[in-house]
Amino acid sequence: MIDRSDPLSTTETGLGRAGVFVDERVSALQSSYLNISYRDPAAVAALARLRRGVGKRPGELLDLLEFTTVPWFVDGDAAGDEEWAVHVALTLFSVHQQSRGERMHQRGRGLGQALRSLHSGDQKSLPDPLMRRFRMLGTADDFTEFTHHLRGVVQLLRTGGAPLDYGVLTDQLVDWQRGHRSRVQLTWGRQFHRTRRTAEPVDASRKD
Repeated sequence: MIDRSDPLSTTETGLGRAGVFVDERVSALQSSYLNISYRDPAAVAALARLRRGVGKRPGELLDLLEFTTVPWFVDGDAAGDEEWAVHVALTLFSVHQQSRGERMHQRGRGLGQALRSLHSGDQKSLPDPLMRRFRMLGTADDFTEFTHHLRGVVQLLRTGGAPLDYGVLTDQLVDWQRGHRSRVQLTWGRQFHRTRRTAEPVDASRKD
């Protein structure tokens, strides 16, 4: 059983409660959106609504709260780190999945790994636009600027058809806000510089 009362608790996937919440929400939306026999209009509409929330504050658009409201905050609380992370992750996923026929949420696919997979060459031949996008993630002075750069990264991943684990991303967004920025960046940096594009394409269509 998943313990959602403790933000540091983990599941078999190693996610905290915010990551679990987003993983479940995104997986459900993705499955409905990509259903071959019947693309659920409600899922299409939900992703369209979530895209309107990119760059907005949690609660700024009331019609998004149906998807982004977490169960562990009480009325009167300001948006906390986890609520911000959930809002950012869900709205960015809606951008990532837009018009894509593959699963853009894929468990175990880190951000550094996803970005590096966009280029088939070696480290020395990495194109400047790709390196620039990656480095910009480390230049932000506040969370608003950081999520702006992150949106640019997600748009790059969408164009290249590279999936990302949004549950893990959510927990990393929580960590970033709680003063663990260097830890998050170290994780992404290790993934980015250790990952090499394989001859086989990423199978983003497989079920979670």
